[in-house]
Amino acid sequence: MPDGIVIDTTNNTVHISRTYAAGVDRAWWAWTDAEAISRWWGPQGWAATVYEMDVRPGGRWRFQIAPVDGSAAAVRGVATYSVVDPWAELAYDDTFADEAWQPDGTDTFPTTVTFAAAGTGCTVDVAASFPDGAALQRAVELQMADGYAEALERLAGLVDPQDNPH
Repeated sequence: MPDGIVIDTTNNTVHISRTYAAGVDRAWWAWTDAEAISRWWGPQGWAATVYEMDVRPGGRWRFQIAPVDGSAAAVRGVATYSVVDPWAELAYDDTFADEAWQPDGTDTFPTTVTFAAAGTGCTVDVAASFPDGAALQRAVELQMADGYAEALERLAGLVDPQDNPH
């Protein structure tokens, strides 16, 4: 898939793809290291805090994103990993959570992130699935795909070779 966003209303999925100059190992690190992910996760203008990152099947990733300027409430999420195939694939069920880290009653979004070599760099493809068209429409209205695209842009600033050692 070329870089960008594809909203598939037939299969109730959102695909976001981005190619990086960095290799798969660096992209994998940025998706699986709590300190690294806190530097890029979430849309522009938002800060991420990672409370737990246990990257293994059955492990959880608990995070909060909040606008730096305080213009909106913080959003908490819990992702439970189902697949961890190093340097190839992460799959997790993602759900919004309340302040006690319990699911807030909204939908769960099964998400798969794949990492593939692309020349000397790599391509990261995120596919989020929704239970039905209404859930997909809510995600579109909440600009979830745009937020992912902005996060993947921020990821480039962390992983792509520049003067950015990790």
